Amino acid sequence: MLRAVRALKGRLAMLVAEGRAQPIRRTDATRPVALLVLCGAFLIALVVCTIALILSNLRDHALAASKQQLLATATMLAEQAARDFEALDLIEANLIEHMQILAVVSDEVYARSMASRDIQLMLEDKIGSFPHIGAVMLVGADGTVINWSVAWPTPPLNVADQDYFLDLKATPALISKLGRPVKDARTGAWTVPLARKFMGADGEFLGLVVGMIKSRHFEELYRTLVRGADESIALIGRDGVTLARYPHVDPVVDRSISIARLAEITRSGGGVVREFDALDGTDRLIAATSLVKVPILLTTSTTVPAALAGWRTEAWFLIGLTLVLVVAIGGTGAVVVQHFRKQSIRLDATLNNQSQGVCMYDAHHRLIVCNDRYAKMFNLPNELMRPGTALREVFEYRLSRGLFPADGADALKAIIAANEPASIVAELPDGRAVVIVFRPVPGGGFVKTVEDITEQKRTEKRIAHIAHHDALTGLHNRASFSDYLATTVDETIRAGGAFAILCLDLDRFKEINDLYGHPVGDALLCEVTRRLKQVAGDAFLARVGGDEFIAVLLGEAQAAGAGRLAEQLRAALVGDIEIAGRQVRIGVSIGIACSPIDGDDPTTLLANADIALYRAKSEGRNAIRFFEADMATQLRDQRELQHDLQSAVADDELRLDFQPLARIGGEIVGFEALVRWWHPKRGLISPGTFIPLAEKNGLIVAIGEWVLRAACREAASWTNQLKISVNLSPAQFRNDDIVRLVHGILIETGLSAGRLELEITEGVLIDDFSRAVSILRRLKALGVRIALDDFGTGYSSISYLHAFPFDMIKIDRSFISNLDHPQSKAVLRGVVGLARGLELPVTAEGVETKVQLDVLTQAACEFAQGFLIGRPGSMTQYAEVVGRPVHRERLAAKM
Repeated sequence: MLRAVRALKGRLAMLVAEGRAQPIRRTDATRPVALLVLCGAFLIALVVCTIALILSNLRDHALAASKQQLLATATMLAEQAARDFEALDLIEANLIEHMQILAVVSDEVYARSMASRDIQLMLEDKIGSFPHIGAVMLVGADGTVINWSVAWPTPPLNVADQDYFLDLKATPALISKLGRPVKDARTGAWTVPLARKFMGADGEFLGLVVGMIKSRHFEELYRTLVRGADESIALIGRDGVTLARYPHVDPVVDRSISIARLAEITRSGGGVVREFDALDGTDRLIAATSLVKVPILLTTSTTVPAALAGWRTEAWFLIGLTLVLVVAIGGTGAVVVQHFRKQSIRLDATLNNQSQGVCMYDAHHRLIVCNDRYAKMFNLPNELMRPGTALREVFEYRLSRGLFPADGADALKAIIAANEPASIVAELPDGRAVVIVFRPVPGGGFVKTVEDITEQKRTEKRIAHIAHHDALTGLHNRASFSDYLATTVDETIRAGGAFAILCLDLDRFKEINDLYGHPVGDALLCEVTRRLKQVAGDAFLARVGGDEFIAVLLGEAQAAGAGRLAEQLRAALVGDIEIAGRQVRIGVSIGIACSPIDGDDPTTLLANADIALYRAKSEGRNAIRFFEADMATQLRDQRELQHDLQSAVADDELRLDFQPLARIGGEIVGFEALVRWWHPKRGLISPGTFIPLAEKNGLIVAIGEWVLRAACREAASWTNQLKISVNLSPAQFRNDDIVRLVHGILIETGLSAGRLELEITEGVLIDDFSRAVSILRRLKALGVRIALDDFGTGYSSISYLHAFPFDMIKIDRSFISNLDHPQSKAVLRGVVGLARGLELPVTAEGVETKVQLDVLTQAACEFAQGFLIGRPGSMTQYAEVVGRPVHRERLAAKM
């Protein structure tokens, strides 16, 4: 469209220059053939030269990139190979040090003391974790192999004729020697010997320690890196002997390359050379890198054609592109004339089919042309659309019809008088918004375009509102809150004003949302928002999370009333709230931070308000807390503890204590496994401290799995077939693999399923009752016993007993601790009677006194657990009960 307008401007400028104001007439325009040919030839020559230069640069770049890749690969592999040889060298040095410690001072002692089976096993163990080391052997002063890691008894072998033996024995100053590759006559495998001299205290040559590195180890590694037959990787000794190569060519291994070629490769000194390879008759790029501390070069190479493979593809593409461009340039000249002939027709069609209104006036402000869109936008009659109409007449008509914005005519006249490019956004009296663009035409006159952006403005307003407001409640969202902090609050700070931030978090909202569904939760949030807005007044209020809100108070007066506002906000949510015919009850926890006491910048103050909210939530629901300096320290300490908990399982910091479960008569029938955390710095951490943290960050699943496995493994080792009880958390039940996990641990530890009792609380059943019951039935099908723990503390304990056939119910300790009250005794008798009717055994938890035990006995409770029966402790103190030898447990405790 812009090209059409530009062309139109050019055409009409010609008319303006001639002083005519009449409709556009199409004229034919041609260019001289000679000019077209000259321009075409020049363009073709330019294209060919440019492509040739590009091809040359791309070829150089392809070779340089290949060299760089070869050198990088050689450097990386050289480091790896050096580590492999260094590992063998360290083993040999360690063996020599071991022999020196054993006071091997002569060849007779050497041959006698190092020829045993124990030494052979030690040699095997030394190299057992190094797959690249094929063997290690101890060689006497006469070349006889004294011991060998590969076979026992040691076969009669002698290496006196090997180059490394001859050089090390003949050269006193030589400590170690890399030998020529050795080929196994049976398997055909090549190995590279690395020998280290062993001398007596007086410098006497006693023998060698020789390690054999598998050439195949390097070749297998290099096979994974070589991308084709044109590439190769090799290890070459400083003496020119090829130690290993991939692709493997058997005659090449142990073959010395030419002195001239070795000198050329060595001269590169960790660089890249290009030379002709007589082995395969190819022109190659060879990168060489020296191994640290080992007289070996690692070379990587590829053929020059392979390095240029990608370049050739690009070259053919560019050559094809050149041909296309040449044809295109020639063909373009043939259609130029026809193009000019059709240009006027296309311009007319474009002008009357675009979304913008367009009009053009000459230097005398007379209309040259306007399109239909312009006329419709301002309801211009046909007589005002005729060429030659004065701009003044159009102004008068629009003013009379109220189609100019306030002061719009004067502003447009000023723009026309300035004769400079300009654009304005105007709002018409009828509510429409338009963009008016003014562009002067060379030689006088101007072009004006008008675009209706009414819908765009409305959309932008809607988008801006959506971007900065919560879709559900209509409150400001987190983005709007961030902008508010960065602008308004920041300006308040610079002006020396005070402000306060209140962080709000709804209590029990998640429970209601999970219980009644998201529609009820959404309706509740809307009602909460309505109540908060009624109370908040001029405070900035935003919803920044699911059930999280923030209020900001600006000014000293408002900031001083932060506590009062918090009380009002809390009071607004007191009592029952009716949502969709249901009565629900929630609360709100509020954290408050005020400037400048709690911080002098928005970020700090927000963080401190959040810390205060965290304290309010941790101390109980429906609480209001102002920020205090020690809150940050306590929160940081808790987060450090949470961080340490993440590594507790991996670092073996968790322990199990066991508390006995006994019949009322005193017979111990099982134990409950209780997890303990021994922090390396803080000592014993209470389960009441770290278990909530584990449940919060999801670590309870891993800890629960560890406890289950450790408890089953311990119980499986008992001679007496007592049962073991393990607690399962609701988080573990949300994992679909819990049944498979229990089954796997039972198989792994060998524990009989009937001895395992899994204890669950009502929280497991509340989240998803049907799913939880299904999992419990699958667990029970394994033969595992299921106990309902903390019975009586929830809302639906009795209904759960009817829904699932539990094997045991455990009365919560809160009832047992109050057995001196008649009400607690009545509850106990009721629970025991109910259990007897359901044929369920009952365990009383927290039994600490003889009086409590007597009451339980009178109530016919069958089992008891608590300090009176036995305190939680390690299995050492209960060794006799489970049938373990006492002395073994004490020994284990000492260790």
